[in-house]
Amino acid sequence: MSSRGNPTATPSRPSTGADHASRVLGLILLAWAVMSAQELFLFLRETPYGTPYVDRLSRFLPSALLWNLWAALLPALPFLAFWYARWAREVPRRTARRAYAGLLTLLALAIMLDHADNELMRFMGLHLSYSVVRTYGNVGAWSGEMLELFRRDRGGAFLPFALLLAGPLALLWGSRRLLRGEPPVPLRARRQLVLTVLGATVLLGASRIIWPDGNRWRRVKPGLLALYGETRRRLDWGARPADYSALAADYQRRWLAESADTAWAFPDTAHPLLRVPSVPSVPTVPAPNFILIQLETFRGWDVGYLRPDRAFTPTPFLDSLARAPGSAAWLRHLSFGPETVNGLFSAQCSIKPHQHESPTAMFTTTRFRCLPEVLRSHGWRTEVITGVDPDWDFQTFWLRRWFDSLDVPHRSEEDDRPVFRRAAQRLRLLGATSQPFYLMLVSFSNHLPFRSREPALDLVPSTRPDSAIWNTMHYTDEVLREFFTAIRDEPWFGNTVVVITGDHGENLGEHDGTAAQRNGWRETVWVPLIIHGRDPRLPTGFRSEVAGLLDVAPTVADLAGIREPTPWMGHSLLQPVPPARVVSGWRKSAVWADRGPWSMVVDPGTGAPRLYRALEDPLQRRDVAPEWPDTAAALLLLPRLDQVLVDYLLEAGRVWPGPGGADSFPERPVP
Repeated sequence: MSSRGNPTATPSRPSTGADHASRVLGLILLAWAVMSAQELFLFLRETPYGTPYVDRLSRFLPSALLWNLWAALLPALPFLAFWYARWAREVPRRTARRAYAGLLTLLALAIMLDHADNELMRFMGLHLSYSVVRTYGNVGAWSGEMLELFRRDRGGAFLPFALLLAGPLALLWGSRRLLRGEPPVPLRARRQLVLTVLGATVLLGASRIIWPDGNRWRRVKPGLLALYGETRRRLDWGARPADYSALAADYQRRWLAESADTAWAFPDTAHPLLRVPSVPSVPTVPAPNFILIQLETFRGWDVGYLRPDRAFTPTPFLDSLARAPGSAAWLRHLSFGPETVNGLFSAQCSIKPHQHESPTAMFTTTRFRCLPEVLRSHGWRTEVITGVDPDWDFQTFWLRRWFDSLDVPHRSEEDDRPVFRRAAQRLRLLGATSQPFYLMLVSFSNHLPFRSREPALDLVPSTRPDSAIWNTMHYTDEVLREFFTAIRDEPWFGNTVVVITGDHGENLGEHDGTAAQRNGWRETVWVPLIIHGRDPRLPTGFRSEVAGLLDVAPTVADLAGIREPTPWMGHSLLQPVPPARVVSGWRKSAVWADRGPWSMVVDPGTGAPRLYRALEDPLQRRDVAPEWPDTAAALLLLPRLDQVLVDYLLEAGRVWPGPGGADSFPERPVP
């Protein structure tokens, strides 16, 4: 009988388990070679934004190549055990074919998974995870902006999709040649197989000793192990921290110490964020209208009034509004960085996002008490108009729950000008009624890759994101000017408060040269905040004290004269800011904290804290941590205190006690 094309036998003798164990080792090496080629395509290409993927190739590439051996070895271990058990036995052809089909399927999936993880890291600085897939997996909602980003990819237009197919095809082509020949390294005894696997395991374990840097590991770990790490986290999902009581008590103590308004109590140990007022509401009369404008990727790094060191500004209207009578503008206002859903939840619900998971996709069974719901319960009409399909990042579920009305574009996205014009028309109708309103207006045009919208408004002839962003910010700024011109003479405008902020910043390589890498430096978390209105309680002018997106909801509620039980972590900015106030965040590799004159950022490449003088060095150019090590160490502890507690409360559903809502916690009488 001929053995041509038969991977289960050779011309001289029938195949045994030992033969197949040898071939499996060959397939492991083949899969590793394919993954290594993918790593080279990752590290030697530019990011989509025209910057190197890493600042120092020698620091990351060797460990990435070696650690990919894990991703090739792990799927094959059950098959090695299978052939080990049948070492000297003759193997039927059908059994061998089925085993190889299963192994090649797993290896091909591991290769494709590793490539998808690589490209996600190039584009977004995120590892592939269930949370990311659930948040952004609605391909039908993907925008033309995403296709444009792939087309402009400086590492090769649409090359990620070609490589996604090339990897498994290379594996299949190589496996046909390997399985048709003699076993690549004949194994004569079981102990040879055991020693080979143990040797590889020891080598990989030793690599973690040679390269113990956890930040390096988090950056280059294979996609399969990134998913495994997420699975391990899910085994602990909702597990109460051992120091839960201390964390809860410490949070409540610090919240009161950081607030000028201490007329609150924390009565519910099961819901430690819940605070109940001891002073009743005094509704503002007449009830003001609110317009909250959420600007996409509006980096404080590029806003004119925040960058007096620059000779030009892409935001002349926003600058003039910040300086106008009746405006308060915060110079040190911080978000939680990408993605948009982090900004949505922190501003509307005044709660920090989870360290790892997407708030929109992963916590649909967790109850929150968010600003639109509070205003609705007190008689406001709440509506949202957005320039992007909220299904893109799983926002629709929440927006429909919070707002009376949701206006979305007919396509996946729409330029800002028609969206803002539609909003101006809708505001005229809302203003003609006697009911106060809260309108949230969401822009989108200033989104990666920052594609020019109206070339006549462009400031620079560039498509590089770090300068093309000036064109799209200038476009949105001009749209804002037209929007304000359209509504400022309306009779209801004098009783309207306008809040303008950004959802997040974006790392375009300013500090580490690695665009899209998640970090806590100013380019990623710094966003404008302007509140414009005629309320005499508004602290007008430029404000240098630290503030954050968590403060938006409490400030709007304070302007409305609403004091009721909420689980809000922020503070009203109408009140003085005590020196103890901390604004901090811990989101994947972005870790930062601001307090008093200091700002601290954890370098995502080294894990070391960097310390800056926040007001003297707003761009965080000079690290003074060596001069103030105790201050850097103290600030480094702060992000954990809140994050461990918040992660547990989100996972366990203990943010807001639920259906009874505020009525379950009546206001306390004035003592």
